[in-house]
Amino acid sequence: MSKFQKLLWGCTIAAAQTEGAYNIEGKGPSIWDEFTRKSYKIKDRSNAKIATDFYHRYKEDIDLAASLGLKIFRFSISWPRIIPHGTGDVNTKGVDFYNNVIDYCLKVGIQPWITTYHWDLPQKLQDKGGWTNREIVNWYTDYVEILKEHFADRVKYWILINEGVVCMGGGYFLGVHAPGKRGIRNFIAATHHLLLAQAEGFRVLKQKKDLQVGTAISCTKIEPYRDTINDRKAAIRIDALMNRLFIEPHLGMGYPHEDLPIISRISKYYQEGDLERLKVDFDFWGIQTYTREVVKGTWYIPYLGAMLVRPKKRNVKTSIMGWETYPQGIPYFLERFAKYDTKKPLWLTECGMALAKDEDDQNRIEYYQKVIIGMKSVLDKGVNLKGILLWTLVDNFEWAEGYIPKFGIVELDKKTLKRTMKKSALWLKEYLLNIEL
Repeated sequence: MSKFQKLLWGCTIAAAQTEGAYNIEGKGPSIWDEFTRKSYKIKDRSNAKIATDFYHRYKEDIDLAASLGLKIFRFSISWPRIIPHGTGDVNTKGVDFYNNVIDYCLKVGIQPWITTYHWDLPQKLQDKGGWTNREIVNWYTDYVEILKEHFADRVKYWILINEGVVCMGGGYFLGVHAPGKRGIRNFIAATHHLLLAQAEGFRVLKQKKDLQVGTAISCTKIEPYRDTINDRKAAIRIDALMNRLFIEPHLGMGYPHEDLPIISRISKYYQEGDLERLKVDFDFWGIQTYTREVVKGTWYIPYLGAMLVRPKKRNVKTSIMGWETYPQGIPYFLERFAKYDTKKPLWLTECGMALAKDEDDQNRIEYYQKVIIGMKSVLDKGVNLKGILLWTLVDNFEWAEGYIPKFGIVELDKKTLKRTMKKSALWLKEYLLNIEL
């Protein structure tokens, strides 16, 4: 069997985007419940009160994944479903739900993976400052301890934080995601506390020696618009922000303040021993990449001195998200992260393509065919790639974009919640079957 045939295939979903059941059986409010209450913040004025109703239809979705030949089902835990107020009493019905999800995965022969945090912070903790409050390191550690107690006997693979730069950038700097906070001070404080929390969460889970614990890193290929010193330096700064800030402190390299001077302000939030506490040797890294950005230097953008050159100006076709679809970023980042540590297991824990409602799903098939070419190329170069998890199974609530982008390989009828396999799902099923033959 070749290295490529040994790759494991799976899918990734997130609680806030799929579960629905937002206020039943003891679940407390999350920051996304509050954020979507003001409908003007969501492009199609929608919310995730029902979403895909995974809470009631989890068996149907797990069966779908298994029927396609997927071997891994990665889902996230909703913190406020487990601990409604963020701290204190545990909601036993929430624990029961995730036990049922895990047990059903195992029953049908698919491996459950847990993401401990995929952006749905309990609103009660946000009322206390959320990630800008250093106490969240303890709140998160206690929460992970509870997850370990209830689920670690059956779940081997754990991802701590999903795409820290996206949830901190969108939620605490630009204000376009929950909790809608803005400003460099919020972003810097929240970033430091999130990375500390992730490091401590790792230590909690590793108390159980047989667990494999990693993180999922958002990666965006950054290129200068022109071959000028100004644009090249701008690209270096944005690359440090997007691709280095949320991994290098864990590697013992510190924050990349030399290439991103504004991040030097993070020292204001240091306590004795913090840089040492940030160092953790994750069991694996999850790489997640969708697009490429091209930047140019400019003096009037505060803190970063850079601005994006929109794809339209570059005569580049975009998806319904307004992104340049860029499967070439997958081999680029797999090779780049392999340079940090050639032996570190790498997983492609998210990748996918957003299509419009009536767009030909053949485009998604062609995207994944290019992804496959990229994975084969890095395996030939000796990169320690273990598998790929698709984003996503069923069309879902795509944060501030609402239900407009369709990332799923399974179509969702919003009125009836009926699931229908798309051409890409049928293609994938046949492809995976042929790999095994």
